[in-house]
Amino acid sequence: MKNHSKGNNNKNEIELLLRKALRVKQKPSQELNDSICFLHNKLISTKLKKR
Repeated sequence: MKNHSKGNNNKNEIELLLRKALRVKQKPSQELNDSICFLHNKLISTKLKKR
């Protein structure tokens, strides 16, 4: 059974964005960078709230 917690979903979104950046084989766009940073910060804040 898959874990569908918010933190896990955010982590998966970050991984998908990073894979997309690698597939393009070029410098990631500012939009992609912003998305990765936003999701990373969201993941960190979710982890801190669980403590």
